[in-house]
Amino acid sequence: MLNFSSRSIHQDHQATPWYQLWRQPLAALTRMPWPLFFLAMALIYFAQVLFFGLILRFDEQHLIGEPPMGLSKAFVFSAEAFFANGFNGIETDSGFTYIVGIIDMVAGLITLSTLTAVVFSRLSSNEMPLLFSRHLCISDLKDGCLYCRFVTSDRSQWLNVSYSLSLIYDDEAEPGVWQRRICSLDLLNAGTPQLSQTATLTHRINEDSPIQRLGWEELLRRNAVLMPLVEGIDESTGAGLLQTHLYCNRDVLLGHRFGDLVSSDSKGRKQVNIRRLNHVIATR
Repeated sequence: MLNFSSRSIHQDHQATPWYQLWRQPLAALTRMPWPLFFLAMALIYFAQVLFFGLILRFDEQHLIGEPPMGLSKAFVFSAEAFFANGFNGIETDSGFTYIVGIIDMVAGLITLSTLTAVVFSRLSSNEMPLLFSRHLCISDLKDGCLYCRFVTSDRSQWLNVSYSLSLIYDDEAEPGVWQRRICSLDLLNAGTPQLSQTATLTHRINEDSPIQRLGWEELLRRNAVLMPLVEGIDESTGAGLLQTHLYCNRDVLLGHRFGDLVSSDSKGRKQVNIRRLNHVIATR
């Protein structure tokens, strides 16, 4: 049987750590923290200016003008060409330097526009606002329910929301050939027109449930995992939202259910206490 326990399975693409996206530099820039992003942006600018500055040093005698603060003419001309400005008006009377300056300017325009697009992408992107519970709960394996709960501190709402819950386990397609099989679990509520702060996905464990058909011990042997998926539309931007999570067998609590999230404030108004997300109650 295949052993998937040693593999790193990401919950979703947006949750992939930025430092593991070295083959996708734009994706890494989009996902890294803001301070690190600005540092990376400054280093990219400096590296390109320095690169063209080193090339221009071979023909620095053909650069005409006085650079500020005693800086190198080649470096100043490279920076001015890169950012497409002429603060100090350093000129050239060499065809080689002129061509290098044009290439420097084109590279600067491409770099500036690309990083500006990344900034706008970061500002307009929808962060994953849902926080899933630490555990799944199963009240009873014979005739109980499987519960999955999530909350969000974001006051904006999701519209036209759909839920799904998938069971993924090893399956022997033919003798000696194993593959991962995905089985969709029926939910009591598969969606809602409007999602506010919290929801609980409920799957009834009966004779039609693959959890009861296969048995919990067999699912453990087959390295089973459970994956909820929530999909909807952001009410503010109209952008599509999609979020998943992944639970392995050690994240499932047998003989438990979730406690109530709703409490009353001092004025008697009902409110959702998201700090009680992981509060569970034993059923036996």
